[in-house]
Amino acid sequence: MDTYSLLHDRLKISAGFKEAMITRTATNLMPGATYATGFSDAQPLPRVAISYQITPRDQVYINGTTAFREAAAITPSVDMFSSSTGQMTSRHVTGGMKPEYSIAEELGYRHYGKYFNLSLSFFNYNFTNRQITSSSLVEGTTITTSLNGGGQTTRGISGEISLPRWHHFTPYFSGQYLHATTDNNLASNGTYLPTAGKVAVLSPKFSGSIGLSYDDGHVFGNFAFNYVGSEYSTFMNDEKIPSYETANLGIGYRFNDVFFLKRPQLQLNLTNLGNNHYLSGAWGLTTNAHNTLATDGHTVIKGSAPTYITGGNFTGLVSFTSGF
Repeated sequence: MDTYSLLHDRLKISAGFKEAMITRTATNLMPGATYATGFSDAQPLPRVAISYQITPRDQVYINGTTAFREAAAITPSVDMFSSSTGQMTSRHVTGGMKPEYSIAEELGYRHYGKYFNLSLSFFNYNFTNRQITSSSLVEGTTITTSLNGGGQTTRGISGEISLPRWHHFTPYFSGQYLHATTDNNLASNGTYLPTAGKVAVLSPKFSGSIGLSYDDGHVFGNFAFNYVGSEYSTFMNDEKIPSYETANLGIGYRFNDVFFLKRPQLQLNLTNLGNNHYLSGAWGLTTNAHNTLATDGHTVIKGSAPTYITGGNFTGLVSFTSGF
């Protein structure tokens, strides 16, 4: 990465390039399986970053980056067998599953002031072969799988603001608006599901948090309220996780040095204060929860229900720490 400074260091331009190369190999000793499988990938990853210092406290910037990611699960690369019957259930994907590649642009503004700090950014991501990791329970065994979500466009705005300490209190606010869509019809059972234009899975439209911290050198604490909007758990948008809110609180006391103990600290952490019962995420995603007519107009793709992760109940934890 090289950086050039212009206009008395107010304008900075950085650019760089790297080539990512990966090789994945596997051997399978099961009778009837392909013994050795594997693949190699190489992807160019250029990037550029431009920033302009309007004033000593104000900055605008624009970034362009690229990234790539291989399938997290090994299952597409090897032949899979049933643990109960011994029969092959799926063959490996020749050459491996196509890697995810993304191009991202971000335009933002930052203010570091006497009265508040502010960060605001607009972003746009374009994905090809979007890799989504999911899990399923097969004959009592947890299997991690990688789903190719096709193309995806993700756009949004995020911002955060914090105020300076006032009487030992420091407030903080952050939020994000997200619009993510699937760009392609996904292959299923030899045909395609009409997923183009649907909202991408696990993409809440709104999310945000409010925080407040306190620290006078001895007594300290922090409170955080978080909101996550509803998010779909199927590519056909026929089932979703409801929105949820959580609140967490931490309070403590920091003592002076005692004998060989340096600043011992006693702390109480309380999570999910309202004991809210909610689903915190999807454990196993599916293409469609209900029977859906394919794009060919006559094939019905059978639905399967997603599985979910439940959020933790109210929890209290007391801890004691110290330096020596």
